[in-house]
Amino acid sequence: MATSKQQAEGAIDRMSDSAHRTIDRLSEKGEELMDMQEDWVDTARDYVRENPIQALGIAVAAGWVLSLLMRR
Repeated sequence: MATSKQQAEGAIDRMSDSAHRTIDRLSEKGEELMDMQEDWVDTARDYVRENPIQALGIAVAAGWVLSLLMRR
């Protein structure tokens, strides 16, 4: 009986360690995604400043396409 209990405790410890490692990895990935999002926003902002007419055209086209998709 003690062996089964020890095996169960060992399995629980391994699962707990695995869950903690997964949480740590997900947290790191979340931080990386936030950094990427900030970079993309900065890039988009720079593009709009450098090409305001093209950016406006892209926004109008995207809005038109979205309106077509939403109607259906």
